[in-house]
Amino acid sequence: MSLSALDHRQAEIEGPERQVLIVEDDESLAEEMAITLTDYGLLARQAHSWDAALSAVATAEPDLIVLDQRLGRVDTLPRISELRGLTGVPIVVLTGNRVETDRIVALEIGADDFVLKPISGRELVARIRAHLRRATALSRPAVPPPLPAPPAASADQGWHLSRSGRELRRPDGSPVPLTAAEFDLLALLAELPGRPVDRDTLSQRVLRRGWRPDDRALDNLVMQLRRKVGEGGERMIAAVRSQGYAFTGFPRT
Repeated sequence: MSLSALDHRQAEIEGPERQVLIVEDDESLAEEMAITLTDYGLLARQAHSWDAALSAVATAEPDLIVLDQRLGRVDTLPRISELRGLTGVPIVVLTGNRVETDRIVALEIGADDFVLKPISGRELVARIRAHLRRATALSRPAVPPPLPAPPAASADQGWHLSRSGRELRRPDGSPVPLTAAEFDLLALLAELPGRPVDRDTLSQRVLRRGWRPDDRALDNLVMQLRRKVGEGGERMIAAVRSQGYAFTGFPRT
């Protein structure tokens, strides 16, 4: 498949190649989509199971995810919030299911688009490019200068949050395994201890997109942070009604 002059021009405008993760259990179909995306100037990676998709996102975050609704026996719609806990990039769901309820649910729980099969490769590319442009436009005004290093936890608490090293260590020196989004959220809140940070600011700064009332990604990140910290973690980040979240301090040992 050869690129038209318009496609070449579009690739020049978009700049460096953008990476798309194709999550599809039909390997031949995934390969066909990957070839099409590559023909149109996009980088394509593949994952053929839900676990492989989570691993791929955690290893190297893509710019966009094309997600099949069915991966074998796995219905991915109820699990989109799990994916949202790892990344804020656009998610385009592909499905042969024409039930309107599923489309509504997918959009409400974090998907950015819900596309019915069959779809031409050209239309898929056009939709992907539209979401990439929108994500880029949202991220540009939201990307702030690098945050200064957050204040170190008090000596009696013993926790150490290092922005330069992008790590959180317990009082015994062991690291707390955080995703990039989890770390960014904690670092931002810890920079303003005791002060509520509104959800839209958190979403723009951490997920690089605006917040919507039906968006549960931030709530999932907070829940995961509390769980990973362990005992006392539920009091580390407080929900402030009608505002957002506030950092109240690391658990005391």
